[in-house]
Amino acid sequence: SRREFWDALAQLSTQGMTILLATPYLDEAERCHRVALMHDGRLHRTGTPAELRQSLGLQRLEVRATDLRQAEATLIGRDGIADVQRFGDRLDVLVREAESGERAVREALGEAVASVRTASPTLENTFVAILRSLEGETRVPPFPDRRHHEPAGDPVAIGARGLRRTFGEFVAVKGIDLEVRYGEVYGLLGANGAGKTTTIKMLCGLLEPSGGEVRLAGEIGELRSETVRQQVGYMSQKFSLYDDLTIDENLDFFAGVYQVPRERREARKRWVLEFAGLPGKGGQLTGSLPGGWKQRVAFGAAIMHEPRVLFLDEPTSGVDPIARRAFWAMINQLADQGTAILVTTHYLEEAEQCNRLGFMVAGELVTEGTPSGVKAAQGGRVLEVLADDPQRAVALLKTALEPWRVSLFGDRFHVIVDGDAQAAARDLTARLAREGIRVRDAREEDYSLEDVFLVIAEKGVVAA
Repeated sequence: SRREFWDALAQLSTQGMTILLATPYLDEAERCHRVALMHDGRLHRTGTPAELRQSLGLQRLEVRATDLRQAEATLIGRDGIADVQRFGDRLDVLVREAESGERAVREALGEAVASVRTASPTLENTFVAILRSLEGETRVPPFPDRRHHEPAGDPVAIGARGLRRTFGEFVAVKGIDLEVRYGEVYGLLGANGAGKTTTIKMLCGLLEPSGGEVRLAGEIGELRSETVRQQVGYMSQKFSLYDDLTIDENLDFFAGVYQVPRERREARKRWVLEFAGLPGKGGQLTGSLPGGWKQRVAFGAAIMHEPRVLFLDEPTSGVDPIARRAFWAMINQLADQGTAILVTTHYLEEAEQCNRLGFMVAGELVTEGTPSGVKAAQGGRVLEVLADDPQRAVALLKTALEPWRVSLFGDRFHVIVDGDAQAAARDLTARLAREGIRVRDAREEDYSLEDVFLVIAEKGVVAA
């Protein structure tokens, strides 16, 4: 749906319309001709996405290691390393110069390094660096009075076998099998109407399955017992907090529902307010909060009782890049301590943070794997093309090829091709030249998760 929205914007742009877009999502900003970073009421940087990325003056290394948590801790603050961010199956490490940076990484991690790959910095890397220079490093406050969870006897925290759900004659979920283990972050992806939310509601006991079996926190069948409820946290995309209550009143309600001991409640509430960037604001009406701040409070409320299993439905919707990093730092802390976390998200750069991913199409779970694994499993190649008049080029290619193969990204576009990438690039260059469009560059790029999502969704819909 988002790609169709951007196609519509591109068409309007070619017709002479000027479009001003506000977004916290940097993958969307990559699709704009020019971008401006606004902070604290001021414009701090403007330019094309390529100009802004180049202005960072850093290189990005994708580092894979045997123990990402330990590798991250080792590299943070080390000389020559500007930033470290953990993703589901890799670290992104920003360095001044790629060769010396890789050498520093290998010296620090030794035999723990599985691979190091040089990649271009992202727009999010750039914006986070700029925001940090303006407001300093964002610190995730330590969780107060943290309990020690004993290892579970059964490593599977969330399990489904043959899970089905029908609404009348409509089959929303078609017999899926799924497992999420303690200490794992699992991302459930799919287009609107794919069945993600229905699946989550069945997995956490909010909706009765029409068929199949669900296992949650060691229980099978009876998922609404008090024992299970106290081990589960749930953050809904659309409804988590009561707007007509104050923040304190909402947190008191959640603490009561989840039976947080009274002697711990005030410390936990203060932690949520600090995490949300709202210290001392507990008396503020929740409905007056901007969307991003409300999401932070809702996340804090969902983990006040230190759940063993956590369901997050679009947790960072509307959240800025710095706050999103704080979210994921906390999510990783919970996973490191053994919490099983199931996340749904439409923000595909965010899906890279998950250890494993599952893609749903038309009620079926069609693909599972690590972020790098699902990319490697795709057939075909991705060409990134820089051409004069990219909007017209995309419009022409969408008529010549299957439309889902072509996606516009601001001043460039991606084309998913079969067979040899160089031959496809020559053919594409000649095809556009015949229409009077000069291709300035066409190179093979790795699949992004958005490319993977589109391929899987389109193939799945055709098969269905």
